[in-house]
Amino acid sequence: MIWLAEGAWRMLFVVTSDSLWDALLLRDGVRALPVTIASSSVGRLSAQLFGQRSSRADRALRLCSFAVALWLTLTVSPVVRYARAAEALAPIITHLLALGIVCMVLVRDERAPQLLRDWLPLCFLPFLYLEARWPLAGIGRPHSDSIVQAWEALVFPSDPSGTLAVRLPGVALSEALHAAYLSYYGLLYLPPLVLYLRESRAAFAETMLALAVAFGVCFTTFLLFPVDGPRFENGAALAPNGPVRTLTLALLQGASTRGTAFPSSHVAASVVVTICALRFVKPMGYLLVALTAALMAATVYGGFHYAVDVVAGLLVGILAVLLAHFIWVRL
Repeated sequence: MIWLAEGAWRMLFVVTSDSLWDALLLRDGVRALPVTIASSSVGRLSAQLFGQRSSRADRALRLCSFAVALWLTLTVSPVVRYARAAEALAPIITHLLALGIVCMVLVRDERAPQLLRDWLPLCFLPFLYLEARWPLAGIGRPHSDSIVQAWEALVFPSDPSGTLAVRLPGVALSEALHAAYLSYYGLLYLPPLVLYLRESRAAFAETMLALAVAFGVCFTTFLLFPVDGPRFENGAALAPNGPVRTLTLALLQGASTRGTAFPSSHVAASVVVTICALRFVKPMGYLLVALTAALMAATVYGGFHYAVDVVAGLLVGILAVLLAHFIWVRL
């Protein structure tokens, strides 16, 4: 891990140098300096991704990490734009450090620990979600809750995110559904972990590839079509209080990113891991079907998503599995 620490230290030195703001904060726009940190390695990254005679699983996992590097590269400019407006250097430092680490793992490839190479995309996922608030603000697209609310009115006879909890006010039901919502954080990692520990490398890689596609679609939509969701617009639904609900609301208060409601990435990722589990570990898949169904209901019951967000997340999850399999066959 010495090379990783050394690379992170060098990246920190670059982004904290006195000339950084001169390069980034120009009157006539943002230079391409941050992007060159990654683009200088594009040739090597392409060779690592496509040129080596490695297994299909290795190529798929490398492709997932390459997608993370590409995302971080493409969002450098809006992060810089946000940092300029906020007069804060920390977002740029954090973003470039993350980009540098991912690029070094890709370029070093065989010299990097296999565990890190295999799990890098899912390890970076919480960071990518939390920092999405920076490029979202940097791009500055208008938030489109009114459009989604109009779709909601066309599809559903009432406002499910505002009325479902009122119609079903049982404390036991509320706690069970909020627990199902919280189960997402284990549900996302457990199936890949089981496949990894069983040394089902091909199944693990295809599952990771499907998750990468799903999150890629969701995150791109967040930037281009940000939607806050009913919790930000109207507050949490009027569901009965309990310890699980209180924990859920506290977690969302501190860790949710505004503008990431449509499509529901919770639903999309849960659908992906459920379908993959049904393919590769059927007993677990049957359990995940019930958990995912409860999670889908919970996102609306708790007022965290519009029902349209859930439908969109379901479609994204299904399409992500199909597209990932298409890519997998052709790797």
